[in-house]
Amino acid sequence: MASGRRKRADSRYASQAARLGPRLKELRIQKGYTQQQLAASAEIALSTLRKIETAAVVEPGYFTILSLLRVLGAKTEDLLV
Repeated sequence: MASGRRKRADSRYASQAARLGPRLKELRIQKGYTQQQLAASAEIALSTLRKIETAAVVEPGYFTILSLLRVLGAKTEDLLV
């Protein structure tokens, strides 16, 4: 078996990623951030944020999500709505 990341279609987290991205985008817009502003404030790459919001990244890093939530003033529970 080849090493590397699991393909999106093969991930058991695909359905959660499909909900996470739009919810994160909704929180970002509610707080008045552009993608560029949020990425810079969270100290992550803009492309990473775009991939998370579009569910192109199925298993985003834990600390990446925590950084985004910190900037947004949100809690992990806020992602479950």
